[in-house]
Amino acid sequence: MVRIKRLLDLLSGVVALLSMGPILAYLDRPLLLVALLAIPAGFCCDRRKHYPLPTWLVTLIALFGMAFYAMQITRAEVALPVVHAMVLLMVVRLLTPKEGRDYLQIFVLALFLLAGSSLIHLEMGFIIYLVLLVFGVTLGLVLLTVHVTDQNLLMTRPDLKKLIKVGLIIPAVSLLLMLVFFVVLPRTQHPLWDFLNPAAKGVTGLAETVQPGSFAQISGIKTLSFRAEGPELAPEDRYWRALVLNQPKQGRWVRSEPPREGTARVEGPAPVIFMIYPEPRNNRYLMTLDRPIRVAEVRHKKTVDQMYIAHRPLDRRIRFEVQASPGAKLQMSGHLDRAFYLQPPRDVSPRMRQVAASIYAESEEVTVRINLLADFFRNQNLSYAQDNLPSGADPVDSFLFTEKRGYCEYFASAYITLARLAGIPARLVGGYYGGDYNSMGGYYLVTEETAHVWVEVLTGDNSWQRIDPSQWAINVATTLGARDREQLSPLKQLVDSLNYYWVQAVVVFDLKRQISLFREAGDSLRNLRSVHAPEGWWKIAGGILVGVVLVAGTFRLRRKSKEARLLEKFRVRIRKRYGPGVLRPGSALAEIGEQLDNQECRQFARIYYGAVFRDRVLNSQELAELKSLLKRI
Repeated sequence: MVRIKRLLDLLSGVVALLSMGPILAYLDRPLLLVALLAIPAGFCCDRRKHYPLPTWLVTLIALFGMAFYAMQITRAEVALPVVHAMVLLMVVRLLTPKEGRDYLQIFVLALFLLAGSSLIHLEMGFIIYLVLLVFGVTLGLVLLTVHVTDQNLLMTRPDLKKLIKVGLIIPAVSLLLMLVFFVVLPRTQHPLWDFLNPAAKGVTGLAETVQPGSFAQISGIKTLSFRAEGPELAPEDRYWRALVLNQPKQGRWVRSEPPREGTARVEGPAPVIFMIYPEPRNNRYLMTLDRPIRVAEVRHKKTVDQMYIAHRPLDRRIRFEVQASPGAKLQMSGHLDRAFYLQPPRDVSPRMRQVAASIYAESEEVTVRINLLADFFRNQNLSYAQDNLPSGADPVDSFLFTEKRGYCEYFASAYITLARLAGIPARLVGGYYGGDYNSMGGYYLVTEETAHVWVEVLTGDNSWQRIDPSQWAINVATTLGARDREQLSPLKQLVDSLNYYWVQAVVVFDLKRQISLFREAGDSLRNLRSVHAPEGWWKIAGGILVGVVLVAGTFRLRRKSKEARLLEKFRVRIRKRYGPGVLRPGSALAEIGEQLDNQECRQFARIYYGAVFRDRVLNSQELAELKSLLKRI
């Protein structure tokens, strides 16, 4: 026998743990400790029927705690304080005596807690907690309907199994309906999510300024920056463009709005299409594959120097499409203010001015100057490094002539300074270089540690050419080049693919995706109708249908219950021993036992009717006894 109340006590603890699972990492340390201890402590108190703290004291503590968290609610932070308050209420319910309404409050709080966790973050594990919680709460409600009739009710294990089966069917159907409603119900452009969920505090490795010497050492930030779904690219084409810096200012390179220019035209190979899934961040720069042609599915503005800036910060998960032609030439036509791209920094060392002057005097051709500048960098034996970096009053000069080690900002800053002094219009481009290709999901995984800066120079034919001076480092094969050889392990590919499909199918499933899905379904249906069926198709279909019905009917007839099979064996056994005329149509088991004066038949009828008349199936012990009786008849 099983006590229903003990099951409810155990189930309420499990439901509470499931509801708090997604937010444990976000709870205050004291509340986290109390919440985790309250689950086993509450179960022990319920089992012993002894509660150390009086109800009025626990309630008073809860009121003070809720007031404390209520004061933390601000316009920018709503969800987290409310979730903390609900966890506190859950702790109170677990540590106090429970009646029917208390169990109901625990189940309702659990659902609200899980919903609140989705306002803080929505990772793939949410669906696991949701499924388990729906089953747990539904089963708890079924047990609660039985418990309220008698608080000391005891149930046999077979009856309890039957009750649990009924309780599990309901959430299974509910989850299927939830899936259908998720796809079918329309979405709004500004859901409640955006109002309650605060903007993400993104950490980015992409800086909006370039200032060599500001750090003596940098560390790779392995945080995910974005995923880019598309074909695999050659190593030299894995440049992801974000922003353009064009003016020196107090030892830094910053962005200034460029003057009006002529039109830009991308000339090169056939374009490729990538779907970009950026992680939440605080800026508005859209990452595109270099050279971008078009960006779609997000409101933005395009600048004259090929930057794409969203209308609002990218502080929530979105997706957008990029069409680009990697390796293409960016051809300019019309007026271009070259003086804007020739302004050098104010403080430049004599050594750098001397190098630039010698290159400038060598030739009037811009192409020749570009080649001479490349030769200079190659001959300097520079190393790509992230520690022991040059600093001081002029870190760029130290990088080129003394220390000879630095990362991409040093290479790019030194190059653009020399280029402008040598009469070559140039600008810096910030973005990312590289990325790990997940062949299982068909997308690039780009992390913040791949943030990169390179240079664009204006050539003699009035086109912008990409130059990455970091590629001239003597150890490029083991630094930047290593990014092209890194491969994700099969396990990492599988885990990240699951996260990617979760984001694609759930997190960024918006109205546009919904309409696109309906259109694809409609096109598939129309294509199906347009297929010409062969002559006599109705005869083939009719024959298949008849065959399916016959097979299903035969299977249905053969698939009898164990009670029906035992009854049939009983009648066969009687006919075999006493002759076919003994059994009259409609004879009951009890009548047969009395008619034949057979003790085994009477015992068979008693056990059989004991289960069937009580509307339950035969258990294993009864089945064994009936089979033994059949052998003795």
